[in-house]
Amino acid sequence: MSLNPFSALTEYTEHIQHRIAASAAALCIIKDNNIIHEWYAGHHHFHKGARKTGDTSQFNVYSTRVTYVGLAAAIAIDDGHIGSLDDRLSEYMPDSDKDVLGDTTLRHLVTRTTGLQFKGSQVTRKFAPGTALEGKKPEILAAIVKQATGRTVADIITERVLKPMNLTQTEWRTEGKETLVCDITAPDSYPTLRLESDEGSDRNLYVSAQELALWGNLHLNNGMHEGRQIVPKEVIDMAVSVQTPPSLPVHLPRLGFFWWIQHPRTEQSEIGPHLPEYTYQILGASGCSCTVIPKHRAVVVRMTNSLWTFGGKNNFDHIADIQHFGNLAESALSRWPD
Repeated sequence: MSLNPFSALTEYTEHIQHRIAASAAALCIIKDNNIIHEWYAGHHHFHKGARKTGDTSQFNVYSTRVTYVGLAAAIAIDDGHIGSLDDRLSEYMPDSDKDVLGDTTLRHLVTRTTGLQFKGSQVTRKFAPGTALEGKKPEILAAIVKQATGRTVADIITERVLKPMNLTQTEWRTEGKETLVCDITAPDSYPTLRLESDEGSDRNLYVSAQELALWGNLHLNNGMHEGRQIVPKEVIDMAVSVQTPPSLPVHLPRLGFFWWIQHPRTEQSEIGPHLPEYTYQILGASGCSCTVIPKHRAVVVRMTNSLWTFGGKNNFDHIADIQHFGNLAESALSRWPD
């Protein structure tokens, strides 16, 4: 093509990189199982000697990691270790107050509608299950998966996904290495790395742009990779289909296993309104996102490494940003020849 339809998307990503004081940024777009656009900018941090951003750079994807926890849970259900999404949490949390847990189920947990607040072993109720949206609780789901299977999220995902797909740049890091992109918490701050447990639920999942795109592409292809059924189709269907209980008010977001899913009646979604129905997406605090667009048979990944905007700092609107990014991606893919 004489003109790159992704130029506006790239320019916008570069603008956001500077706007949020990210030292590094990347794009990777897959369509029909081929990378059709890839772009890297900046360095792993702002200080002297920083490594240049490239295809081996691993960004901390923060909340994007919850889809890995979700897939491990879906695998555990398919394997028969967990009965179903409608199992009560009380079946898997014997040390928590059963009266407070009540009828709350795994479905409420993966769709962020439990109404519960956890502090250590203490649990309190904030609202009735399935009636409002709350923050993500991947650590609770990961503990349930471990209790039911005897294995960690990282063990399950490594054995069932990463090794069969030969993905070597997706890691829950407990120590540093040169390919890790640092977090930038403010323009003049010292760069940091978040290093935690290797069990798979903490905020220390580092992934390259290509491998996050391949993660999305595995879902897009119903568990297939290079002609092999890596994950059962039924597992993927579970993970990326709307699982939100019908009791949730219709204007609130619909989710699968932590994935946000484009739904025509939803008014408060982080997904760009121009993106077609059944698009699903996940976004992390550092700006890393994975958007899967079945209509275009495409996956769009963006990476940045700034936490300077987290919690509304610097007057930055994460939702407006990711919606605009998604709308630009939709426009570009609509102009790409089938």
